[in-house]
Amino acid sequence: TALSQKVLADVAHNHVFKVVILVQSSASSDQVYSTMSRDDINPSFLELLVNDIQIWCLKHRRCNPLASLIHHVVAVGEGVRATESRYMQQKKISLGSNFVLAGAVWLTDFRSIERALTQPQARSTSRLGSMFLDPGHLPNVPNGGRNVFLIGLSQEEAGGDGSWEGGRKVIEDFITNNKQSYVRQEDATARKLVEELANSYRTLGHTDAFFTGNDHGLNDFLVRYLHYVLFGIDPFDEGKMGPIRKLYLHGSSASTYHLAASGDLFGCCKPRGWPKHFQDVAEIYMESPDISQFPENDEQYAYMTKEDVAYLMTAFVTISAIPGPRHLAYTCLGHWPLPEYIGHKTHEFDVKTVYDKINLNNRMEVIKYMMECGRLHMPVAHSHRIVTESEEFKVNIRGTDHTFPAGTEVMIPMFFGSIDEKVWGQSAFDFNHNRQNLLRNIMVFHAVGNRSCGRICPGKEITVKMLSDVLVALGKVRRTPGFKPQGTLVA
Repeated sequence: TALSQKVLADVAHNHVFKVVILVQSSASSDQVYSTMSRDDINPSFLELLVNDIQIWCLKHRRCNPLASLIHHVVAVGEGVRATESRYMQQKKISLGSNFVLAGAVWLTDFRSIERALTQPQARSTSRLGSMFLDPGHLPNVPNGGRNVFLIGLSQEEAGGDGSWEGGRKVIEDFITNNKQSYVRQEDATARKLVEELANSYRTLGHTDAFFTGNDHGLNDFLVRYLHYVLFGIDPFDEGKMGPIRKLYLHGSSASTYHLAASGDLFGCCKPRGWPKHFQDVAEIYMESPDISQFPENDEQYAYMTKEDVAYLMTAFVTISAIPGPRHLAYTCLGHWPLPEYIGHKTHEFDVKTVYDKINLNNRMEVIKYMMECGRLHMPVAHSHRIVTESEEFKVNIRGTDHTFPAGTEVMIPMFFGSIDEKVWGQSAFDFNHNRQNLLRNIMVFHAVGNRSCGRICPGKEITVKMLSDVLVALGKVRRTPGFKPQGTLVA
């Protein structure tokens, strides 16, 4: 009845309000840990209460409207903070290896993460890690097309319909692992782009202008280089590069468009032409040398069209192909410091002291340096999977076994696996690119070394080749007599 609905709404409002206050209080509690060691941290009453509330919500949200409402509010409220490594480390220290946060179950030990990364995954297009997605802003959906948000699709062995397998095969056959992309990465055009980047570094120096400018320096290089190697698009054709830069570089990250609420919020606060810019770039992709040759409606590619592939790639580039390499480059080049971990001085270490000494003629040493930077500052902190109907998902949280139903989100926090002292030893928070089993256990590319369930980053090889070339080229500039970190431009 209308009366009972009103009563339920009033109860929900009061309880949700209280939970929001608890979450805010719990979220701010990490401020008191800034000067403490890990041994000094104990869970507060609020932390335990919020964690218990979330456990209850996960178990009952399907049949209890109040649990569903609280679950969503808390998940959204904590979702942003869940991307902060220090905040999450504090939660693990205070709550234990297994806990519930941001509306999901977190299993933070290396072996649990390894299992999740090497077994087929069910996914949901409602989330991107700990962040919620806007179903109306997924690629091609605004045009009335099929959902081609590959990151959110389930694998067949985990209940999917084959769309993920078809989309993944498209990327591997036509974008990242085809013969043309490998040839282009070795040709004169790719080398010219790297040389131009080195000249830009020599001129602009180790400055914000080099790292954050959109029409020159590192960002401009990433856009030109990746669109040339991946799609065969002429990197010097401004008629194409202009719209591509406008989408991926100008204003705030285009990835916010896919997120719930923030896509509309950013679009309203500073109009960005979304989704028209996505459409403009998708049309450029459809006309590119590789995608223009794509055989439409082929069973092995899940009957996808050129339009499907183009929009799939706008999401791929928006979320992974540019932000991932840029994050890794910023860390390797020392533009971004390493994260601050509780009880350690990792953030005080300047990676450039190692970068300036590694053997630039030894490609494997350069790659190990890159991976160690990524280990301590992960480009992608976590992903997620969904508990399936056939799975009995039981988790021990603070000494109590809990069984969670199908549909429960389970986070895969690679950054926790990258600092697990049971695997990496007591030096887990120290920088050492020569550490044992670094390449075997690294989780930078959504895998454990090269071991994965098939969801390893499809652009791994291209990224490693590109960034190792960049590190060598810029490393030589840094070692050139007379190099000025502040640049040589006259104001």
